[in-house]
Amino acid sequence: MTTVEILRQYLPLCWYKHNPLELTRSMNFFKKNLLFYFIVEYFMQANMTDDPFESFTEVTIETLLTLLFIGFILHLNKTLYAYIQVTTAILLCANIVSLFVIPVLIWLTVNENILSYYSLGLLFLWEFTLIAYIFRKILSINTAASLVLSVIYYTVAYLGAFAIGQVLV
Repeated sequence: MTTVEILRQYLPLCWYKHNPLELTRSMNFFKKNLLFYFIVEYFMQANMTDDPFESFTEVTIETLLTLLFIGFILHLNKTLYAYIQVTTAILLCANIVSLFVIPVLIWLTVNENILSYYSLGLLFLWEFTLIAYIFRKILSINTAASLVLSVIYYTVAYLGAFAIGQVLV
């Protein structure tokens, strides 16, 4: 399957459709999403800090924590066989939302309009609910539990990366 065909399968996840466990497993597509995720996260982190090394360190830690968290949750659920599909689904959803976040961040940097803050908040909420949706589908849990798991995911991946990054740098 080509990358475009696989992308067409995964894209409906961004509109809360499909189950990641039923999507095509492609290591090549996973690697492309992981690379894109890393580059976009680095761009956003470098935009917030002045130190490119610190940004690189934090994004590397964040990416590793994301990959480890997903693996840990799937291991607990005994669905580790679906690691590539689930991780690809989460990374792809984050990448799609990031495509909308980047222009809003540029807009925010230029004029700090209140509407840009609201837009950024809505985009964060969209990504948060997408992650919860994916967890709900792969773990067969209710919406409240998936929202809690999404909060834990963000806490581990983003706040964990920030905390570890502060200790290392």
